[in-house]
Amino acid sequence: MMLSLEEARALLANRVTPLPSITLPLTRALGYRLASPLVADVDSPPADVSAMDGYAVRAEDLAAGAPLPLAFKIQAGDAPGRLPERHAARIFTGAALPSGADTVVPQEQATAGDDDTVTLECLEKGRHVRGQGEVYHTGDKLVPAGRMLTPPRIAVAASVGAAEVGVFPRPRVAVVSTGSELVGVDAKPERGQIRDSNSSMLSALARASGHEVTGVWRVRDDFDQHISQLTAAATNTDVVVTIGGVSVGDFDLVPRAVEAIGGEIVFHRLKMKPGKPILVARLEGGWLVGLPGNPVSALVGWRLFARPLADALGGAPNAFDEEPMQVEIDAPIPNRGPRTLFHPCRLELRDGALSAHVIGWQGSHDLVAAAEANGLARVEGRSTAAAGECVAFYPLFSGLDGGSAHDG
Repeated sequence: MMLSLEEARALLANRVTPLPSITLPLTRALGYRLASPLVADVDSPPADVSAMDGYAVRAEDLAAGAPLPLAFKIQAGDAPGRLPERHAARIFTGAALPSGADTVVPQEQATAGDDDTVTLECLEKGRHVRGQGEVYHTGDKLVPAGRMLTPPRIAVAASVGAAEVGVFPRPRVAVVSTGSELVGVDAKPERGQIRDSNSSMLSALARASGHEVTGVWRVRDDFDQHISQLTAAATNTDVVVTIGGVSVGDFDLVPRAVEAIGGEIVFHRLKMKPGKPILVARLEGGWLVGLPGNPVSALVGWRLFARPLADALGGAPNAFDEEPMQVEIDAPIPNRGPRTLFHPCRLELRDGALSAHVIGWQGSHDLVAAAEANGLARVEGRSTAAAGECVAFYPLFSGLDGGSAHDG
């Protein structure tokens, strides 16, 4: 029985667990996902500090409007003592307030006297003071586990003394392109041959998603070669992505080869197009995702299955639970069959609003249409999405995924 997209993704979500965590120096952790939350070991700010260059005072001493003697000067890094009553202290941005002071008057609101006094404008208590712990307190969880370490999160880690961090490793992805008709990118195809463009696309997609590509191979339509190459590709690899050879023809050898090397097929063939023959299997040391050979089909299969599977291995929370964007399409998309359709589109900003331009295509073999797309519009079986209608839109590339659940 063929599964729906939701059924297949739920099946994987229940089975995929993150890889064992590793420890990295903070200087090398950019782009990795946290295996445990960042927890504050100090308050921030660590004391009441000045938000301005000015004068630290007691607010009650400002009411009279009389000049105040200057007790001392405080710069950032100093540990001041107590401020005497009816005195002011010269203070600079980021410096700790002396005990007893509760307000900072900016220097623009001050008039210095000739006798080490200053006359200050009257302000309410607490102005221009950053209170101790107002950003975070000791023990606060600042960044949850599963979040990717971006440059600002690296700064948060540094602020809590995390010179090393526990992270999930980047998943290792191997790409195996199948088919006797394939030749290398640098070869001139003979009659009946085509250049292997899919392996270039899939390895680039893996790298763009932050995964490590361990190897890219090409294998002819030979069963023994399939077994040998899949065995080699699965060594020290977390996800093997195959391209082509997953349907039901005489030379679709991937399903049999997977079983021959001891793989457990989780599902094969889905109620979607393009991408009906997609196969996912559990291997002894990792996973295998078998994608169809047509480029748009391979692109769809990567986006909906291979990428979230690898993301989940890399610690992404809820990698399969994303809520697709809802955007208007600028032309109708008919779906004449019973399967869910994913049509290539390009998300554009028009008149201040996002809309999806529907790309004309010749079918799932249309590589040029795939090159123009940055997302997929979803249309359910035997229906037509009209121009101007809002449809579910799945961005193809991480740069368009801001805020989605799997990116964190």
